[in-house]
Amino acid sequence: MKADIYVELPSVSGALPRLARRRGDQLEPLKADGFVAQRRPKVVAFAPALAVAKFRVSVTARSEQEARKAALYAVEDDLAQPVEDVYLALGPRARASSIRDVYIVDRKLLNGWLEFLGAAHLSSAEIVPESSLQFPDRTVMDFGDRLLVNGAHGLVAADADWPEGAKLALIQASGLDGADIRAADALQTLAGLHAKSPGISIAVADNGPGGRNRSGGARSWQVAGVLALAAAAIWVGSIWMETNRVHAAASRQEAEARAQYRAQFPGAPEPADIHAEVRRLSRQLVPASDDGFRPLTLALYAAIAGSDTIRLVRLTYSQADRALHARLQFANRADEAAFKSRLEGAGLEVSTDAVRDLAAGIEADLIVRARP
Repeated sequence: MKADIYVELPSVSGALPRLARRRGDQLEPLKADGFVAQRRPKVVAFAPALAVAKFRVSVTARSEQEARKAALYAVEDDLAQPVEDVYLALGPRARASSIRDVYIVDRKLLNGWLEFLGAAHLSSAEIVPESSLQFPDRTVMDFGDRLLVNGAHGLVAADADWPEGAKLALIQASGLDGADIRAADALQTLAGLHAKSPGISIAVADNGPGGRNRSGGARSWQVAGVLALAAAAIWVGSIWMETNRVHAAASRQEAEARAQYRAQFPGAPEPADIHAEVRRLSRQLVPASDDGFRPLTLALYAAIAGSDTIRLVRLTYSQADRALHARLQFANRADEAAFKSRLEGAGLEVSTDAVRDLAAGIEADLIVRARP
């Protein structure tokens, strides 16, 4: 499916989108500032992976309304902000499977996108997360402000402001060590991918979030007050729901861990996205000394790189005790011990806070800090 106008939405509030008009097989750039469409064109707006957190969870429900509640319940502990500050959209239901993709976007950022589209007379736009498109396997694309890495853990986005060591470690952890980084125009690339496979529409500007969600499960809304009430209702409903998170088999646990790897840095003002969190912590929380978030994270990624038996599930940084708190999955206890030895060999102090047995391996909560 081809559109008349394509929009690349910004990952931060206050920044201008990029616009382009389709001319045959080419895109003609448009000036976003003050732009007003003269007719009602067909519009697709792409939401960057840095701004839309993507989870993959098991959702068992009798209706789409219940599915939304169950999905929110499944990811609420991993959100970086209050539930009323985010908007949730579900991907389509896969046949013979309870696994659903869940897209989370900061409500304030989403409202900013919708305001721009409305003012530009682009209110027919469908908002499509770039993470829902089918990128070529084993590729690293440089979109200027972000890298998109599609490797062993699926599509992962890295902020261009990350230190080079962190970006390299992420590429290595995705199994793409030595891969060529291909510079590409974001709009041209995304428009081409969308024409082949449209992805998931999480919102339509006419009706607000979920106006015509392809998953069929999102409700329309008109004003921010209604949004807040709806989110609060979902939050309250999730409390009395007796549905517990379905504990999947080993393959499902791995799928969830990979998704959470891309979006499990709590505490960010933007959605719970590994990239947004690293960007925020790199700019705001990194101490002046050499024992802060950045060197600890680089050492952790370096210890993970090259291993196909270690999965990072969650990572947070405590400024108070200057330590990383990491949840990882290992093939066995020997695998965990070898990982800890690699960190200790890098001059770090590692302690185990908790260990849990899984259907295929173990899950450990580790505390990593600089050695005194």
